[in-house]
Amino acid sequence: MAPGGRRPGRQGTRAVILEAARASFAEDGYEQVSLRGIARRAGVDPALVHHYFDGKPALFVEVLQLGRDPRGIVEEIAADGSPGHGARLVRAFLEQWERAGGEDRNAPFVNLVQAVAASTDAADGLREFLTERVWSVAHGGDDSAVGQLRRALVSAQLFGVAWDRYLLRLEPFASASIDEVAAWVGPGVEAAMAATLPESGRPRPDPQPEPG
Repeated sequence: MAPGGRRPGRQGTRAVILEAARASFAEDGYEQVSLRGIARRAGVDPALVHHYFDGKPALFVEVLQLGRDPRGIVEEIAADGSPGHGARLVRAFLEQWERAGGEDRNAPFVNLVQAVAASTDAADGLREFLTERVWSVAHGGDDSAVGQLRRALVSAQLFGVAWDRYLLRLEPFASASIDEVAAWVGPGVEAAMAATLPESGRPRPDPQPEPG
């Protein structure tokens, strides 16, 4: 197809748009990318981008799903009963950001932060993605309150590590290998996975009326 041509709407167009968006976000960051620019790169009419995706935040969150499905990672770790599952989760999480092997390994996470800070839609989309694709693989026996606590604690540690490594570039996290970071943070993640609510924080059943 000649440069500047328009790809007709057909099966596979959505994948072409996603690939163009992934390349654009990696090169230019979140704020500088426009849907029209993505459409031009994909060789499609801009209306097709709006047809498949509800705005730039939704498209950016969709781009995060490329590569290995995080749900599969969590399922593998949950099924493996050997010690060190916290470190494996940290390692798999960091590898998702660095798998592309680009010149600036910090760019993918920095772009994510820009997206969720600039748009509540992006933050909502990311939360929904984590809930549906990752945290829906629940630990057996968790009640709702305990499950929410564990998800929040694990998320805080994983994203805190990424914040220090890719955004603040805080040493020693910034220059350490993924395996080193996983070894440091893994025990804390394991503790978060096993956290329980204090008795005062547990919901209590409604009192039952006295008989008679």
